[in-house]
Amino acid sequence: MTKKKKAISRLRRFSFLNDNSIETCIEDVLRRRARLEHLDLQLGWFTGVPSVVFICKTLVVLKLILVTPKNNFFVDLPLLKILHLNFIRLSDFVVDLRPQFLSGSPNLEYLKVTDAVSSNVEEFHSLPKLVKAKIYTSDVPLEIIKNVKVFVTDKIYKRDLVCDFQNLVQLEFTTWEFSEGWLHVLEVLRHCPKLQTLVIRIDGDEEEPVLPYPLMVPTCISLHLKSCCLKDYRGSAFEFQFAEYIMLNANYLRTMKFSIHSDEYDLLRRHHMIRDLSSCSKTSDTCTLSFEKSI
Repeated sequence: MTKKKKAISRLRRFSFLNDNSIETCIEDVLRRRARLEHLDLQLGWFTGVPSVVFICKTLVVLKLILVTPKNNFFVDLPLLKILHLNFIRLSDFVVDLRPQFLSGSPNLEYLKVTDAVSSNVEEFHSLPKLVKAKIYTSDVPLEIIKNVKVFVTDKIYKRDLVCDFQNLVQLEFTTWEFSEGWLHVLEVLRHCPKLQTLVIRIDGDEEEPVLPYPLMVPTCISLHLKSCCLKDYRGSAFEFQFAEYIMLNANYLRTMKFSIHSDEYDLLRRHHMIRDLSSCSKTSDTCTLSFEKSI
């Protein structure tokens, strides 16, 4: 590789940490003729992001961590495919930037949002080319990501279930172990008719009452579900009943995986869990059970 090609290659990806002259440095890099494709910014909340970042037409990957974007700017990122917004200091950015990102990034394929607050969800635009989303805040309306194939989140609230996820094949989320938790999980699954892989973590008190099995089985469970994983499994009544329900109703299930919580991972406790779960009836002849310790 020639020296010129090496220089261009180095300019294509930059990662910045906090620095007094960072704004000038970023602007200088972005104004060079090199094709900048990947930009990671971790600046600290008291350093503003120059508006030139958001009109870099060659960017394919943009990751913003602990930053404060300047207000009143335009977003034009026609090649952007991956966008991370993590721990952003929002202020006016709440209303102005995130909706602009969605309309100014028409080819976005992967969106990750962590710890952000929005007060104007009506301004968000749908993302027709989005394939994967990781959303760890309740303030991004799920309707804008309804076309994704992979969705990872912490919680799904009942108010978010305003649309079906027709393309979704892989879902990971956390639910609660309380009286409506059982019905809430099934309500979520009813909105995912083609789901094939489910990863679920169940939080709550082991002593909470568990509802009887519901009569209606979501379509995704009976016709499409191939893999199910219970994360941080403790062996509570809710968790056991959910696993039993899946194995009994998932006709094409191949793998039922239990990631056992580290607090429960002594040999005797593990033996009892495996014994109880292995005794459950399985509709699918190809279903295998696997057990591992949660990391």
